[in-house]
Order: sequence, then C-alpha cells, then structure tokens
Amino acid sequence: MLIAIVIFLVAYIAIASEKFPRHWVALGGGGLLVLFGVLSFEDVLTYISWETLGLLAGMFVLVSILQESGFFSWLAMRAVRKVNYRPAALFVVLILLAAFLAAFMDSITVMLFLSALTIQLCRLLRLDPVPLVIAEVCAANTGGAATLVGDPPNVILGTTLGFHFADFVTHTGPIALAGSFLLLGMFYFINRKALKDAHNALTPETIEEIEQLHREPLHVRFTQVGLVGLGAAVFLLVFHIPLSEWSGLPITAAVSALIPALLAIVALPGSQRKAAILRVDSHSILFFAGLFILIGGLEKVHLFEILAEAIAAASNPAALVMALHWGPGLLSGVLDNVPLALAMSYVLEDLAAMPGMPALGLMVWSLALGVDIGGNLTPIGASANVVAYSYMEHNHGSIGWKRWIGIALPPTIIVMVLASLLVFLKGHIGWY
Repeated sequence: MLIAIVIFLVAYIAIASEKFPRHWVALGGGGLLVLFGVLSFEDVLTYISWETLGLLAGMFVLVSILQESGFFSWLAMRAVRKVNYRPAALFVVLILLAAFLAAFMDSITVMLFLSALTIQLCRLLRLDPVPLVIAEVCAANTGGAATLVGDPPNVILGTTLGFHFADFVTHTGPIALAGSFLLLGMFYFINRKALKDAHNALTPETIEEIEQLHREPLHVRFTQVGLVGLGAAVFLLVFHIPLSEWSGLPITAAVSALIPALLAIVALPGSQRKAAILRVDSHSILFFAGLFILIGGLEKVHLFEILAEAIAAASNPAALVMALHWGPGLLSGVLDNVPLALAMSYVLEDLAAMPGMPALGLMVWSLALGVDIGGNLTPIGASANVVAYSYMEHNHGSIGWKRWIGIALPPTIIVMVLASLLVFLKGHIGWY
C-alpha cells in the first residue's frame, strides 16, 4: 500500500506544480505502479475506463470539427448581439445553461461545448474567461447531481444500488437546483466588478471594432456535419440506456460519441478531415488514461475501502449521513469521484444490511451530492474539470491549480453546506 500511496502523491504534486507535461507524469506514475508490482498489465487494462476515453475521443472530434468550421465564433457573435453586448446577462445565461444541460447529458460533453463558446465570447467582450469557465464547471457538476445520468457517480450509485432516474430527480433534484442558484449568486457577486468594468468599456467604437474583426465566414458544409454529429451524439448519450435495452445492442456512452464522430469524419473531404483530427486534444486523453491507472493503484491496495470503513465507523446515524457527505465529498476534490463512488457503493450496500443504520436512500443522496459537488475543488476532481482545464490551457493560456482552487473553493464549500443541511432535513422529516 505504501508504494502505491507514495507514487500517487509524487505524481499528484508533479501534476499540481505544472512544471512537467501532466499526461507524461500520469502515465509515468502508472508505469511505476506496474514496475513495482502494485498493478499487473491486466489490472491496467481493467482500471482504465475505456468508456470515458471513448466518450472523450468522440466528443473531442465533433467539437474540433465545429471549431474548424468557425461555428463557435459565429455562435458567440450571435449571442453577444442577442443580449446587446451585456456581459452580465451572458454570465448568468451560461452558468444556468451549464447546470441545466448537465442534468440531462454527460458533463464532459457540456463543458467541451461551453468551454469553446465561452472563450470566444470572452474574447469579444474583453473578459477573462477563467472565472466564468470555472463557474460553469461548478454549475455543471452541481446541476448534474439532479439526475441519474447527469454525473458519472450518480450512474454508478444508481445502477449498483437499484435507484432509477425518477428517484434522483425527486430527491437530489431540488437540492441540486437550489445549489445551482446559490452558485450563480455567489459567482455573480464575486465577479460583479469585472462584469461592470467590461460593460463600461464597451463604447460604440469598441462594438464596431468587434463587428469588423469577427466576420469570419462560416463553413456551411463543415458546420452541418459537425452539428448533425453532435446532435446524434447528444441524443444517444441521453437515451443510450433505454435504446440498448430495447434493441439488445451494447450502446454505451463511448459508442454514443464515437459512432457519430467517425461518421462525421468520413463525411468530410480529406484535407478538412486532417485539420479536424489535428485539433483533437490527445494530451487530455492520455492524461485521463494515466489518471485512471494511478487511482486504480489506490483501489487495488484497498485504500478506498479502508477510508470508507473509517467513515462508516460513526455510530450515530445522523453523523454517518453527514460523514458520507463530507468525507468522500472533500476527498473527491483530490481523487476522481468515479472510482470513489464505486468503492463507496459496496460500503453502502453492506451498511444498509446492518441494524440501526440510516435508510439506504438517504445515504445514497448524501453521498451522491457530496462527491458530485465536492469534485469542483480542483482541476482533477471530476472529468468535466479536466476537460475544461485542458481546453483553457490549450486555447487560452496557463491557469494554475492555485487560481482554480481560489475561485472554486468558497462557493463549493458553501453549496456543500447547503446540500448537507437539506439532506439532514430530509432525514429528519423521513423523506427518503
């Protein structure tokens, strides 16, 4: 166990320092786990979430096609004209849009699309995109807690423990909605001066300059292919589970993204196909693979189970419910919340069979809200964070962990407090 923890900590510090290419650090750490015998090659193949990597690859291709077509620049101009160049209005709309969309489709897809759009919008309005994109990530992770399909931990907990879409909408939905509006209020308050300054800087001459500089032609064929592919992928991501059950075909999240992406690439001419593929952020895909291996090493040595059992040692049922919210919630800011949710699902199953324990539903809602919202804390706390962070660094510039945590920490903790209070109230009135 010590070797796995040391390798993880060294890799984590190296990634956070941002002095080394993080995809090589993560893959190198995974290689050391194999070299020291913590993991076998078979373990590596098992712990890598191929479904997540497939989803990422497919959505990266579709977004790169739309970037290459000029779609995001065109959409950004349409958006700023629609709200009459008011930065505050765009700020509110984008955060609410992130929360709403993430409740019905994978937050990775939401943040790939919104990151590209937000950076274009902020360039037009002379705004720093980093606070807004981080606010969107926090809103996506919080809004995603509302449904079974919104955040990956919900999918794991729901499918493992027998809860359905309606269960999450009924129990975590209202809490996620309240948390999303609270996030919006806090981020708006924190950024109100920057939004006001950006608004005051928009003179008629500045607006005319923006109009003149952003009249890039929209490649119609490219855009049509990209939008049809993206629409098909979103449809399949939302309905792939019932479609798979109905057809008997293995329609996974990865298949839902990869098939439209491959068909879209085939539909493009050779030169445009090459340009779209070259835009794909392969470093993020490699980083995810390495991160899954690093966390797989901790799971192999049963660290998650030990931590979970320590949390479960709380003898008071009310304290146990809160421990399930705050323990894994804060831990998910450091570790990816997907394997954490998987490990905790087994613990909850055992706890539910013990006498005197809280209702299984109450423990699930507390845990789901904790790991979903707590994942906001760092750039690697959730898959949406990694995607947004990578996209900003690739298309905007260096951000740094210190800045991310400084922006995300206060709102995240406050929303977790709200969620824990509402879960406690549910337990008190017996609604679970």
